[in-house]
Amino acid sequence: MKLKAVATLVLVGAGGIAIVAATGVWALSGGLYGCTRADEELAPTLASLSILDAHPSQTQPQGERYSGCDEDDGFAYAGQYFRLTTSRVSVLTFYRKAATEDGWRLQNASSSPSPAPGSLAVDTSALCFEKPIAGTTAHLAVWFPSDLGDSPDDFGLEVTASRDGTAWC
Repeated sequence: MKLKAVATLVLVGAGGIAIVAATGVWALSGGLYGCTRADEELAPTLASLSILDAHPSQTQPQGERYSGCDEDDGFAYAGQYFRLTTSRVSVLTFYRKAATEDGWRLQNASSSPSPAPGSLAVDTSALCFEKPIAGTTAHLAVWFPSDLGDSPDDFGLEVTASRDGTAWC
C-alpha cells in the first residue's frame, strides 16, 4: 500500500511540475507579454488607412509609412512622418477637419502636450481621435517630435489599436 501512495505522490508531483513548466513557457512566449497574433494581423489594416495619406498641401511625407506591433505594450500601430513646412496651427486645423470627415471622433486636444521636465512622456499627442476599425477601437494621434525635444521640422500621424483594448494615443 505504501508503494501505491508513493507512486501516486510522484505522479501528482510530476504533473504539477509539468503544468508549472508549461505555464512558464506560455508566459515567456507572449502569453502575458507582447503582441497577440490578432494584433500582429491588425497592423497591415492600420497601415492601409486613408487618413495616413492625408496631409496639408504644403507638407510632404518623410520616409516610408511604418507599421508593426509594440511588443512592450501589445498593440498594433501604423504611422507616417511629414516635413513641417507650414505652421503647427495649420497642421492641427487641417487634421481636425480631415479626420472628422473620415469618421474619426476627437477625444482630446492639447496645445502643449510636452511632458513636464523630468517626467515620463505618457501622451504627447496634440490631437487624439477614435474610430472603430476592424472590430476594435483605433486611436489616431497627431503629434510633433519637437514636443519631446526632437526634429522641430517634422510632425507625425500614428494609428494604434489592440484587440484587448490596451491601445491609446
